[in-house]
Amino acid sequence: MAGFRAGHVSLTAILWAYSLAIITIGTLPRMPTFQTLLLTAAALLASVLLLPARSRLLPLLLAALAGGSWSLWHNQQGISQRLPLSAHGADFLLEVEVVSLPELRRLDNVFGGTGASDSLRFSARVITAIQPVDSGQITAGRLLDLTWYRIDDDMRKQLRAGSRWILPVRLKRPRGSVNPHGFDYEGWLLRRGVFATGYVRPGDWQPRWLAQGQGLAALRHRLRDRLLALAPDRGALLSALLLGDRGGLSEGERLLLRQTGTSHLLAISGLHVGLVAGLFLLLGRLCGRTIGLYSGVTPRLLAVVVALVASLAYTLLAGAPLSAQRALVMTWVLLIAWQWRRRIHAGFAFSLSLALVLTLQPLAFFGAGFWLSFIAVGALLLGFSGRQRLGWASDVRGASWVGHSLQSMSGLFRGQWFIALALFLPSLLYFSGASPAGVLLNLVAIPWLGCLVLPPLLFGALMIATPIGVGMIDFAAWQLNLMMRFLEVGQSVLPSWQTLGAPSSWLLLASAGVGVVLLLLPAGLPGRRLGWLFLLPPLLPFLPQANPEEAGFRVTALDVGQGLAVVLRTPQQTLVYDAGPVSGSGWSAGSQIVAPYLLGEGVAELDVVVISHGDSDHAGGFAGLMAAEPPARVIAPGLLADRLGRGSLPGVSSCRSGRRETFDDVELLWLWPEDEQVSGEENDHSCVALVQWQGVRVLLTGDISRRVERQLVRRYPGFAPVDLLIVPHHGSRSSSSAEFIRWAQPANVVFSAGFRHHFGHPHPQVVSRYREVGASLWSTAASGAITWRWREGHTPSVTEARTAGPFWYRSSDNNVLVKF
Repeated sequence: MAGFRAGHVSLTAILWAYSLAIITIGTLPRMPTFQTLLLTAAALLASVLLLPARSRLLPLLLAALAGGSWSLWHNQQGISQRLPLSAHGADFLLEVEVVSLPELRRLDNVFGGTGASDSLRFSARVITAIQPVDSGQITAGRLLDLTWYRIDDDMRKQLRAGSRWILPVRLKRPRGSVNPHGFDYEGWLLRRGVFATGYVRPGDWQPRWLAQGQGLAALRHRLRDRLLALAPDRGALLSALLLGDRGGLSEGERLLLRQTGTSHLLAISGLHVGLVAGLFLLLGRLCGRTIGLYSGVTPRLLAVVVALVASLAYTLLAGAPLSAQRALVMTWVLLIAWQWRRRIHAGFAFSLSLALVLTLQPLAFFGAGFWLSFIAVGALLLGFSGRQRLGWASDVRGASWVGHSLQSMSGLFRGQWFIALALFLPSLLYFSGASPAGVLLNLVAIPWLGCLVLPPLLFGALMIATPIGVGMIDFAAWQLNLMMRFLEVGQSVLPSWQTLGAPSSWLLLASAGVGVVLLLLPAGLPGRRLGWLFLLPPLLPFLPQANPEEAGFRVTALDVGQGLAVVLRTPQQTLVYDAGPVSGSGWSAGSQIVAPYLLGEGVAELDVVVISHGDSDHAGGFAGLMAAEPPARVIAPGLLADRLGRGSLPGVSSCRSGRRETFDDVELLWLWPEDEQVSGEENDHSCVALVQWQGVRVLLTGDISRRVERQLVRRYPGFAPVDLLIVPHHGSRSSSSAEFIRWAQPANVVFSAGFRHHFGHPHPQVVSRYREVGASLWSTAASGAITWRWREGHTPSVTEARTAGPFWYRSSDNNVLVKF
């Protein structure tokens, strides 16, 4: 901005240097030491001193050094302040305070429907460690993410935000599955400062309630209870809007919001904080004008103070998620600049907000919300720069309000168009699709939410103990229900969510980015319309998009913890073998890992799903996968296939030894089971398949035991060596006999097992047997998802997701997880 300069360098450039240094340090594959940082800074400083214009570069260097140092210190602190690996899986008795709203989760069974096991998920802060007495790893103030399985009704009623407990817990080091296009759970925990995850484990020690809570956390819980009581149908939606609590949303509501491109309406972000700030800015200005008539109070100052306090209070009431913190910083910068009455350049305000957000959380840029927020704001700043108001609107004589209304509507349409255009690529990269209907539906839904839902909800919450407050809550629920009905109608009439893969190469991605920027430039600039030409190749999937990664045959063993999910792909066909587990908390590998991977790879239509057998670690994620990406065919063993067929699933068939199936240029030879009347639930009922593609052989074995292995060896003598073997039963000692290993002669083997799981897979004796035959050993626990790619010839290229990930996957105490 004009006048804001340090020497000859603008403050905007200094803030950008500071922010880029933070991002650069965070994206390094490994954290450098402070000595490395100091040596680099000294070398840069020496080179700057030799330059003639050193006064211009010195402030930039110092800003970059400050940003890099802060990022390095913060990131190293975050890595070091996690439960040590030596205590992973240990039991503790802790006095804790519940600091989040507990989230009730109901466990679905394998093929849909509700199960009997309910659980509560919540965050708690450690007050003190009681047992073991010498547990120096856990100190006061540590944040834990806990799950309480099979909790009874009395305990569930007492477990409230703000309450204090003595809990027996089993803790684990923060860790998550690592898969392409999947949610980075471990990074999310790191950004939140979570010390350990775990679950309540009654045994020798029993949970004991100490005291009911007070303060903000308890207030949030009371408000949630009141909202759910006043509006049973839409109380969960109201709670999401007011408190940031999305745990009570039904799957139908989540699906509707996602498919209509309106999920952001319930995610506390810049939209909500900005609406709250604008509402209270208007109220503060009206009050300021009234008060100022008698006391001389400046209307502007009172309005800004009221808006600042209201936006802060709303952020705290919503639980202060990172998205709301970002929005609060950007809102405060705007409000203070407005009160300051200085003409602050938009670029300076944008860079200041960016620097403040990264100072608060140097790893914030790893979250999708960071990019969505700043790209949307940047698009508005760029899109409206240099554009004049509609002259014809102000020329309407005798109806100036009509002209102003037309101007406002035009600005709303333009703003929505700019945001939709700018967020198209991020939507493909992060969500593997876009909603064409979202542009139109948001034009109605955003002002509807801002004018008729959020204001009465806020004032109703302030006066919730009065009849007026109850009436306002009822009105907000009524309007919210009408808005959801409107979205349902829009979904049925307009084209909803479209699954689209991200541009298949960095060249196409860069081309699309250039096209978006050109289209956002002010009208009248030469070459602006050429943006459509740059956008054309990524937008038209039928145009050739050469990408060598898509050619050939790919097999990906996904990292689903203690379970199995394998994706086999050619450019024309996709087959999924098993869908991973479902947990007692309701988490499903099918919906959270397998489906996002397929969508991210651009698989709009899934061809075949094979459920090897009915165990929950193989079939548990099937219901979640079916809901997200229904397959054309389902194959399962024996009577399990019949049960699936009775569930109205399309194209269900059974696997039986000796049958051959061909999918494009991929051939499946079923080796087991030999009887179609097996239940399909036992390990030895597993569908065993030999997959062949142009001489490449992949053996999928499910959970078969040595008994079945011996029968396979006898039934198929002279079996040719396989290129890849998915190890039977995760490497259990009951499988992988020496006879079977000599029969298969695998070149590569992969153990799909959980990290330090209590089953202890893979067993050391099994590992030793595979090593003796010279096979290359891989483990999803150590490598994350592993992908083998065959193109020409039989030598595959191998990619490990954990190796290609951010620095916390390879920290010094987290990089050697399985020793072969």
